[in-house]
Amino acid sequence: MKIILLPKALERLEEIYVFFQSVSEDVAACVYNDILDEIGVLESFPQMAVVESFLSDCGKVFRSLVVMKHYKVIYYIEKEENTVYIATIWDCRQNPEKLKNEIK
Repeated sequence: MKIILLPKALERLEEIYVFFQSVSEDVAACVYNDILDEIGVLESFPQMAVVESFLSDCGKVFRSLVVMKHYKVIYYIEKEENTVYIATIWDCRQNPEKLKNEIK
């Protein structure tokens, strides 16, 4: 499957990078690459993550892949397009109600 990161996912990935960059450029690059590596696994195994029941009323079947303990890669699959769309990368330490607004 093809993977496409939507604008919100790209924005969140950049924010994560900038946050860790304040610690170290090497740490930021490592975190950034680790997240992208986890996303890359979805090419071969798009249904590996659980369905995010909290988002069941958002119009699509969203799945969430936990990466690095604190982040969820929120995505949906368009089988007809043979594509996985990464909607956002969510910091699990935030209020989950904000996640619905993030997706809409």
